[in-house]
Amino acid sequence: MSSHSTPFVPAPAPMALGQFAASVAHEVDQPLAAIALHAQAALRAIERAQAPVQAQVGNALRAVLEASARASDIVRSMRSLAGQGGLQDARSDCRIDLAVDEVLGAHADAIARLGVTVEVAIARPARRVAASPVQLRQLLRNLVANALDALADAPAGRRRLRIAAALDGAGMLAVTVEDTGSGMDPEQARRAFDPMFSTKAHGMGLGLAICRAIVAAHGGRIWLEAAPEQGCAARFALPCGAARPDARATDHLSLEACHD
Repeated sequence: MSSHSTPFVPAPAPMALGQFAASVAHEVDQPLAAIALHAQAALRAIERAQAPVQAQVGNALRAVLEASARASDIVRSMRSLAGQGGLQDARSDCRIDLAVDEVLGAHADAIARLGVTVEVAIARPARRVAASPVQLRQLLRNLVANALDALADAPAGRRRLRIAAALDGAGMLAVTVEDTGSGMDPEQARRAFDPMFSTKAHGMGLGLAICRAIVAAHGGRIWLEAAPEQGCAARFALPCGAARPDARATDHLSLEACHD
């Protein structure tokens, strides 16, 4: 694939996207708490009932509770990236292969609907990394979602998604999320990490900006390699050892690069 590579280049800005992220997190927090509260009340009522649908409804409510818990984790992660409570999101010894499995499971319906062939190639020495588990899953989830959006426009039978991880020669965990979708032209690839820039009509332009902030906060880097009609490869590299917060992390969450 001929490619245009856009390296990670941090850019300070006068207006932080972190402020926007924090306000969104604040607004979403309350309805999430209400969802969990009402689902718990309904689940207790269902567990006392004798109706034949008890198990089915109970399972549905448990799924609602699990989803609201995951969303709450993401809200806390966004607050961390926005500087409210420090990065400071707890790091642990994460299994990236398990994180990939979980993210692919969350997108299983879309993968099946689009007829996407998925390949996962994770080298055994590259399975573990010190990271925030929530932020690592969020990073992978955003990249896989972008890949699936691009694959929706690819011809049926040529929709492939590849996720690979290996150690590079610089002591970094190198991860690739590659698709055979519509790709990007050089200008789109250059602006892809700009907050509020999106090539999708329904996109908000926040996904890759958040990915960049997560990677930067872990002391890593992220970049794209893409060409029109030849797919796109999103690549990021994280330190294999105990990751340290990047003091400039909140600078990456900026609106300076927004365009009209």
